[in-house]
This record gives sequence, structure tokens and C-alpha cells, in this order.
Amino acid sequence: MNIQITGDNFELTNSVKKLVDQKINQKLEKLLTTFAPEMKTATLRIEYDKLKNIHLRFDMYLPGKEKIFSETTHRYLKSALVDLEDQLEKQIKKYRSL
Repeated sequence: MNIQITGDNFELTNSVKKLVDQKINQKLEKLLTTFAPEMKTATLRIEYDKLKNIHLRFDMYLPGKEKIFSETTHRYLKSALVDLEDQLEKQIKKYRSL
């Protein structure tokens, strides 16, 4: 799974990348096992909002021109990633049931 991570006013350290890999990347790999590797690309944008909360935006296109999009805001990165993971899992399961 290839996730392009960008940060707006947010420093992307190795620990942040590792946390994204643990929470999002590994979960998506399990859910999307039947897809070819070149189809498993996504973008994740991490930024601070005006209140210093962390805002995440995730975009991914699946075969059939289906777009997976999720957005969440939390005070802490780990809780934002958990929420994002839950949203993505629901959307992918819905896509697979079509």
C-alpha cells in the first residue's frame, strides 16, 4: 500500500509515519488483499486547524471509479488515526458488498 503523506503546518517525523503505517496502512492491506499493488495508492493530508486540533483528510480511488474519502479532526494524532481507520473500514466494506 502506497500512502502519500503531506503535512500542512505539521512536521512529518519518522514516528508519525510509523504510526500511520501501523494504524492505516496495515489495516488497508488486510481489507484490500485482492487488489493489485498499483491500485492501492492513497493520499493523506495532516494539518493543524485554527484551534491546534489535528485535521486528517484521506483520499483513495478504487476500481469502478469509486472514491474513498474520509475526514476527521481530533486533539491527538493517535485518536484521529483510529477514527479515520474506522471510517475507512466501513466505506471499504460497503464498497466490497456492491
